[in-house]
Amino acid sequence: MVGGVNTATLGDILSSSGGSFGIFSGNVLGLALTAVQGNKHSKLLSVPRILTLSGKRGLISSGQNVPIVTGKIIGQGVDVKNPFQTIERRDVGISLDVTPVVLNSDSVMLTVKSKADSVSNISNATDIVFNQRSIDTTVQLKNGDTLLIGGLIQHNAVNSTSSVPFISAIPLIGWLFDARSDTKDNTVMYILIRARVLNVI
Repeated sequence: MVGGVNTATLGDILSSSGGSFGIFSGNVLGLALTAVQGNKHSKLLSVPRILTLSGKRGLISSGQNVPIVTGKIIGQGVDVKNPFQTIERRDVGISLDVTPVVLNSDSVMLTVKSKADSVSNISNATDIVFNQRSIDTTVQLKNGDTLLIGGLIQHNAVNSTSSVPFISAIPLIGWLFDARSDTKDNTVMYILIRARVLNVI
């Protein structure tokens, strides 16, 4: 127990392999951040803060705007090495959308929508592949409580091939100069949110 928080329970949730849900009395964000920063296999993605009115939506996002090839034209009058392409752009990254409804001075209902998009590492894909994870839930918290949701597992598999130019193209023996590698890993995303009601005078 640290500061009234059962750290064993928190650790069990963060190390579980399935969907996770927990409500903790008090602020466990500091404990969670310390645990993440002390684990070489963990990475802190974002620590945003949102201030909004009761019943009003608050949104914060962080990421990149990446180009996507949606069409390609190769034909007469078009350079084969540089075909005409149509491009669209898409936002990828992390977004947190919250809508709080204050029930009283000690209780708040919170609707949480979170999404994490990233570009996949699949090297043999003919187009860009996106990884997507999202959470959508509504909970009731006491003022100062911390909500933990997540446990969404993403399986990543990367297949890559490298070869020696020209020599690898020689029939029968070219494959001897190819190197193939397969990499697999799993990532789990967790979200911790602490709700606080501010009294405006």
